[in-house]
Amino acid sequence: MIQKSEAFINPNLLKWAREQCRFTHEEAVQSRFSPVKLRKAERGEENLTFKQFIFIANRYKRSPAFFYLKQHPDEELIQDFRKTNHEKKALSPVLREQIINIKEKREIAVEFKNFDKEFQYKYINSITLEQNTEDIAEKIISLLKLHVELRKKWKDKYKAFNSLRKAFEDVGILVFQVSRIDIKEMRGFSFSEEPYPTIALNRSDSPFGRIFTLIHELCHIMLNKGGLCTLKSEDEIHFEIEKFCNAVAGAVLVPQTFLLNHELVLNHANNKTWELEELDKLKKIFWCSSEVILRRLLIFEKTSAAFYQEMRKYWQSLPKPSGGGPEKSFEKVLRTNPKTYIKILLNALYERKITMTDISSYLNIKLKYLKSLERKLEG
Repeated sequence: MIQKSEAFINPNLLKWAREQCRFTHEEAVQSRFSPVKLRKAERGEENLTFKQFIFIANRYKRSPAFFYLKQHPDEELIQDFRKTNHEKKALSPVLREQIINIKEKREIAVEFKNFDKEFQYKYINSITLEQNTEDIAEKIISLLKLHVELRKKWKDKYKAFNSLRKAFEDVGILVFQVSRIDIKEMRGFSFSEEPYPTIALNRSDSPFGRIFTLIHELCHIMLNKGGLCTLKSEDEIHFEIEKFCNAVAGAVLVPQTFLLNHELVLNHANNKTWELEELDKLKKIFWCSSEVILRRLLIFEKTSAAFYQEMRKYWQSLPKPSGGGPEKSFEKVLRTNPKTYIKILLNALYERKITMTDISSYLNIKLKYLKSLERKLEG
């Protein structure tokens, strides 16, 4: 009888990695082998077979080499603005994998930055929490050239999102989109290092949600405090930065003067309630959610806190829109990666600094779709 090879790994790391994923033993093994076997392996009473070990390493999104360390690293892949002072939230395996993936992509862009133009990054670390949020909003509008005339050209929420995303790339920010993550866990995260400060958005979020997150994360970058966000404003001091970034994002998307001088607002008189039709009209002017608009109206005393909370509960009770239909491989590459990043890689390929195999790996695309990607990029 052939003896199965065993994996002589650190049982403490085996247990720690599972707990980081928030898996029960049953969830971890997925019926591939007995959860009892995994429990015994975590206690050091038995060894997993090498095949079982590789399955578990992939399941936990960890390198096999990790499990041979003497102790787990005190790792924090990214500053986590989701947690309070007394609470530490583990990253799901998929989110952890995506953070590592986006970090690696940024490093690739930095390595081949000579195949792109130079950017000025004076906006990084250019603001403080003590500054007026309305003033910072004006600064961001100027930086992104996000003036009223540009917004009037947007025909729908997708064009609004894509136009805003391009404005970010025009100032040297890489904007990625990631999938398979619940928005309750993450709406966006950012890295504020230069060159190429980076933002990742959750594709599960609505276009308006992603538009808000873009501005929110830019505020993090300008504070030089990139991190992981859900954008929820909790009543705890730890969330001071999140509240600040939310306030700035609202002021950028719904500028005070533009809002208060709009005929819909001027004609509303002192009525504190707003019809959904009115908010829908404003939504297509400012290209953000009705909740963001109503929040701004509340700030300027054009509605009441009670009405705002009532409407907020109503919007939260609505079913979430379903995801889009199937997409072609090269379309997914274009939607999830910044055009800047793709162009850098193509230029490096043309100059023979990377191979076809490299670009296939960096973009996660089959080579047969590369020409279609280039044509779509040029179009």
